[in-house]
Amino acid sequence: MDIVKVETVFDASKSQVWNALTISEIMKVWYFDISNFNLNIGNEFSFYEGEKKEYLHQGKILKVEDNKLFQHTWEHPEQSKGSSVLTWEIEELDDNKVKVTLTHEGLENFADAGPNFAPENFEMGWNAIVKTNLRNYLYNIKRLTFKQEINASAKEIWNTMWDKESYSKWATIFCEGSYYTGAMEMGNRIHFLTPKGDGMYSDVGYMIPEKLMIFSHIGMLLDFKEMPLDAETERWTGSFEIYKLDEKDGKTTITAEADCVDKYVSYMEEKFLLALQEIKKISENK
Repeated sequence: MDIVKVETVFDASKSQVWNALTISEIMKVWYFDISNFNLNIGNEFSFYEGEKKEYLHQGKILKVEDNKLFQHTWEHPEQSKGSSVLTWEIEELDDNKVKVTLTHEGLENFADAGPNFAPENFEMGWNAIVKTNLRNYLYNIKRLTFKQEINASAKEIWNTMWDKESYSKWATIFCEGSYYTGAMEMGNRIHFLTPKGDGMYSDVGYMIPEKLMIFSHIGMLLDFKEMPLDAETERWTGSFEIYKLDEKDGKTTITAEADCVDKYVSYMEEKFLLALQEIKKISENK
């Protein structure tokens, strides 16, 4: 049996976590928009994924233990005849923290749906949902979104963004002299640096060249060295920075998303737009 299990601990109250997992209006903020979700045994619910409304999901509530556990089926009827079971559990710990455990069983039943429904893809997705999206909601980390249309191909823009020389030109918007070390390949560790050796270290979590880049930000750099995670960093480690390129009729739209702690929101809202405008300028003048 193929099983994905994700466990993480949050500095939050049990009721706050339970509400985030079970109230549809809150779920819409960090999870999925499931308007017909409720915890009555036997309740059936359905929803599509993302802005493009892809992948119909269906479920049926199987078990509920208030403020402790709920379980439901998880199906993709448009892609597979199979069914699986998803269980959410929360446990209050001694140090006023809450442990959340997600278990997804029966993933082998989606073998008829093709490689997009492989267990490793579910594992990657659930880790992002639980450890980043739910964490962001509980800790008030906002996901900012920016868009820029550019009169250039996705290939030209991709090269502008990640060629080390041109990266330094547009990233200087955030800090003069910014640069990075490491190779932009999936799974690699990247150091985003200022000339003084301060900055952030991140992993290339996922990439499709000329289409998608996802960074998972891990921690801070000081004097060119990776710093251990402290209490503040623990609250945002694993946050995402995402770049999507969509080319159509010779033009490309960049959609950039960045998880941001509250105190940096206004700064990022100003600088990110300017950085995308600089990418546009460089790409269109090649």
